[in-house]
Amino acid sequence: MMNGQDDDSELLSVSEFSQEDELSSSHGDRDSSFEHEENNKKKKKKSKEHEIGSKETKSVFRAKLMVYLVLIVSCVTASTLAYFFTRDQEEDDYRNDFKVYADEVKRVAKDVIQTKIDVGESLSIQITSYANDNGFLFPFVTLPDFERVSANLRHMANTDFISFISLVPREKKAEFENYTTLYNNEWVQEGLEVQGLGDVDPGPIPSFIVDLVQMFGVARPDPNALENLYFAPTWQTGPAPFNASTLLSDVFVNPQLLPSIERILSEGTVQITPIFKIVIPNTAAGVELERPFEVPHSAMTNGIYDTLEGNGDLVGFVIPVNGIYDTLEGNGNLVGFVYTSVPWNDFFNGILSEGTGDIEVVVSENCGEAGDSKMTFVLDGEESYLKAFEDAHDPKFDSRRESTVLTNEEFEAGEDGRCRYELEIYPTNKLKNTYDSNEPLIYSIVVAMIFVFTTMVFLVYDWAVQRRQWMIIRAARKTQAIVSSLFPKNVQDRILKDVDDEVQREANKPLVTRGNRTKDQLQNFLKGKDGVAAAEEEAQMPTPGARSSKPIADLFPEATIIFADIVGFTAWSSTREPTQVFQLLETIYHVFDEIANRRRVFKVETVGDCYVAVAGLPEPRKDHAIVMARFARDCLIQFTSTVKAMVVELGPDTEELGVRIGLHSGPVTAGVLRGERARFQLFGDTVNTTARMESTGSPNKIHVSQETADLLTAAGKSQWLRTRRETVVAKGKGELQTYWLESTGEANTVTTSGESDTEDSKEENQNGIKPAAVVAPAPAVPSADKYNRLVAWNCDILAKLLTQIVARRESRRTVPDPVGEIRKLEEQYCSNRYVLSEVQEIVRLPKFEAESQRVDPWSVQLSEDVLSQLKDYVQTLAAMYRDNPFHNFEHASHVTMSVMKLLSRIVAPDVTNAPTDTDEALHDHTYGITSDPMTQFAVALSALIHDVDHPGVPNSQLIKEETSLAAVYRNKSIAEQNSVDLAWDLLMDDAYGDLRNTIYVTKTEFLRFRQLVVNIVLATDIMDKDLGALRKGRWNKAFSEQSTGNTEDDVNRKATIVMEHLIQAS
Repeated sequence: MMNGQDDDSELLSVSEFSQEDELSSSHGDRDSSFEHEENNKKKKKKSKEHEIGSKETKSVFRAKLMVYLVLIVSCVTASTLAYFFTRDQEEDDYRNDFKVYADEVKRVAKDVIQTKIDVGESLSIQITSYANDNGFLFPFVTLPDFERVSANLRHMANTDFISFISLVPREKKAEFENYTTLYNNEWVQEGLEVQGLGDVDPGPIPSFIVDLVQMFGVARPDPNALENLYFAPTWQTGPAPFNASTLLSDVFVNPQLLPSIERILSEGTVQITPIFKIVIPNTAAGVELERPFEVPHSAMTNGIYDTLEGNGDLVGFVIPVNGIYDTLEGNGNLVGFVYTSVPWNDFFNGILSEGTGDIEVVVSENCGEAGDSKMTFVLDGEESYLKAFEDAHDPKFDSRRESTVLTNEEFEAGEDGRCRYELEIYPTNKLKNTYDSNEPLIYSIVVAMIFVFTTMVFLVYDWAVQRRQWMIIRAARKTQAIVSSLFPKNVQDRILKDVDDEVQREANKPLVTRGNRTKDQLQNFLKGKDGVAAAEEEAQMPTPGARSSKPIADLFPEATIIFADIVGFTAWSSTREPTQVFQLLETIYHVFDEIANRRRVFKVETVGDCYVAVAGLPEPRKDHAIVMARFARDCLIQFTSTVKAMVVELGPDTEELGVRIGLHSGPVTAGVLRGERARFQLFGDTVNTTARMESTGSPNKIHVSQETADLLTAAGKSQWLRTRRETVVAKGKGELQTYWLESTGEANTVTTSGESDTEDSKEENQNGIKPAAVVAPAPAVPSADKYNRLVAWNCDILAKLLTQIVARRESRRTVPDPVGEIRKLEEQYCSNRYVLSEVQEIVRLPKFEAESQRVDPWSVQLSEDVLSQLKDYVQTLAAMYRDNPFHNFEHASHVTMSVMKLLSRIVAPDVTNAPTDTDEALHDHTYGITSDPMTQFAVALSALIHDVDHPGVPNSQLIKEETSLAAVYRNKSIAEQNSVDLAWDLLMDDAYGDLRNTIYVTKTEFLRFRQLVVNIVLATDIMDKDLGALRKGRWNKAFSEQSTGNTEDDVNRKATIVMEHLIQAS
């Protein structure tokens, strides 16, 4: 049966087969109903295999479909909203900006019209005032300096033409013609001279008024019509005409002016004419144009009256037409007109700012019977131009129309012949296109991509989860099939129930036993796992009693602790910058950490310059004492080599630092001290005893307690130990017998990362010392090594300052002086053997220049020749020092280091003490020292050379012994002058030409460098009375009540005091 049936039949139980046989024997054969029942049973058995998780699978599948649908709908919705929101934002920006532009055009256009009206009224008043003041009667008035007056008014009104038109009664025609003949063309010639055209001959003014009205028959039949009673000859114009024959033409021939003039007579108001075109012929100004150029104009007329009080008579006019009256008070008699032109071509220039998009302005003129005219102008930023003599705006922008009335706003268009000017403002395609971008599409695509990416992540995650689920379900189905094939139904239920009960018991069972729970917590905490989070979470509890779990702590009965303290660190750090202190600690602790990782030693903490570590926890080990001994030896070796290597960066005395190490073994309580900042801590007598071992030890030695020594002896390592001769009296312990851990043999061994302590124990030789894997010998340091390190450190300091000098010089683009002139100066100062005479009360520093900071000193690379010469120079200086206490090369290096530290405090002061953080304020705050790298270099070099060839005895002893040096330097500052001369002469040697060319390239730089070196080195002689008096006098001047402290001398005097005190304090 197992081999002859398919999978479904294999799963049938024995009872089912028995039942099937009985039915077969009773009925003889299977009928269709039995076959149907059997098929149903097979389907039930097969479906039973797949019912595991099928319901949940369907629910998850439906949920996934829902998530996919939501993601798709959200993607489409968000993309669409992003598109329309961004597009609407652009549309709002376009509408708002156009509204701003249109409002600006309307406002400025009204202001321009008003300015033209005011200009006409101003000229009208000047003419009337001039006539009244001089007793002239109209129309016999000629305004002096008309060209200058009109030029100023034309500029104010931005107009190209302004004229004075007299109103001449017909009975005074002959008298006026005699008047104009008498004046002839004097004012015309004067106007041309003002224009710079004095060599132009305008010709004579006509001797009669041209009666164009009667000539052309344009007079109205009414005998009282204005043109039948008066002539309106053009008398004065600005600018003055090239041809005087154009004057005295009767303007009444122009029917556009008559309504305006009549309204001035009746209303006394300024009038504006309809638009007319001035045609510039195609040969104008000698330039051939393709066609004549038509320029649209309007005219404004102001009345001129013959008196300033009462009602005067009309005597002339100007366009806009302003009347000229014979009085300035009340309504005078109209005696003329001021005619002011309105050139529309320039009307809209400068209204909008540069970069503003195009807009179109349609100017509509409605003058009743005079007709209607329209012009379209395009405003492109500050420029404008005429587009057409019609309304040529794009109709699709009608909905954006903005309009305003320029003139006669109180009248209807064309009412009573009045000209009403209106502006209609529209956007253009160019303006609209500046606000149409691809941003809406880009934003919608970005949003869609975000959703697509989210969907892809979800698909990948779903694939991984589904794969895991299918594996679990497949295993469950196999188990179900096996159980179903082996056990009957009731047995299957019991088995599955027992499994469920077991799973439930496991779920309720603690994950770890009480006995090892704290050790696991400790290991998790130290490995950065859940222990930290748990400790910090419990630290938020309000009171200790509120904690939900016991403290994470345990007793480790076997462990070895190390304390390693840096000897001389406090004194060393007091002369270093904070960055240098931390650089040393970080480097040393990093080396110790690497050794700890290799040796499987656990680092507990660092307290200041003390390093604490432990072996034997959190994972207990029997060889903890051996491991810690090897760790201590490795740390001692690496510490020595590390501090030697850092001398160049951190300065002299760094290699003299030592490390004092103490070891002790015993039980330790370790745990997580919970609180605001959870920390792993060690407690117990073992910790205190280890601290005593360290504090009572010696530099560069490993001090071991009796307990640790016993463990090493028991492990066969007694040859590592040497008994300390004297006993140690420890606080709370009394006298203790201790040991030194030998630093030879295995002390030269440093394990690599691939080695383990187990391998170490197997590879020990007959003496118990592991063969060296990486040899790091620590021979005794010869004096030559220290000498070379000091030279390298001094060279590094001076080279950095030289790069700053070069950077400042490149920033200021300093032009070098001829080499020959500098060499003459060098020879001059080399021949001077009395340096003391060069000491000055004030050393002048350069003023602040912002451009001197343009070049970054880090980008400057000194040449190999300069660096080689600098090193050779420093080496030679070092060789010139005598081996005297306090006057040797090492002492000079210490002075240099101290000076550089003090100088750094000046150059980079605490920001709370500085007035501001600007370069200029820092320059003033430090008296200019911070801005001059030459000064800083001179201070450092002076510290290095100040004791060159010092004999080791004071100047007074040299004078008493009547030495040759005392005679040379006249018994004054003998050692100091000698040091300057020797160091200076050495620097002037031909071998150091490139070095000198780096220090100074101009005579000014050379003299300042020399002065700085002399003043600073001579400041070290604090016993000389004359120098002391000079310094005292300088101090009194600098800080006296009479000193303002703001003059250049005051600032430089204080800078000199600071520089000298730098080396004196060092």
